Amino acid sequence: MKEVLIRKAEKGDLLSIQRLLSTYFLDMEELEPEDFVLAEMEGKVVGCAALIRSTSGKENFFEVHSIAVHPNLRGKGIGTRLMEYLINTLESQNIPGSSVYELYARTTSPGFFGKLGFIKVQDAEKPVLWTDCKECEHFKKCAQHAMKYSRI
Repeated sequence: MKEVLIRKAEKGDLLSIQRLLSTYFLDMEELEPEDFVLAEMEGKVVGCAALIRSTSGKENFFEVHSIAVHPNLRGKGIGTRLMEYLINTLESQNIPGSSVYELYARTTSPGFFGKLGFIKVQDAEKPVLWTDCKECEHFKKCAQHAMKYSRI
């Protein structure tokens, strides 16, 4: 496989991010291009993922949001590289008042996150973490799995 570069996204990457996310019917609602990291191969964006700080729920709560890899390149380690970059970013940050963080993901691919050390979160904890889960009509039959990665 050709070399893959992982880098922070810039405003000029907006169209590439939107195009990749639309492949999986994902959106960028309330996100900016600068919230993303990109996987690039030969100058083309082939993967992206965002890391956001939660505005509700727990203290020091971060979430992986909108991770996507070009369909022709899935299973080649690009998603893993993006996640390693995000996890390393968190580990290198000095989170005020704590040496603990928890990283969450809501995903339809629990196997992928499980291989990275994430564990499933009980459904009862979802509304505590995400206020939108509390009011969702699909809560009892949700296709998304809540998963957590912890570092102490």
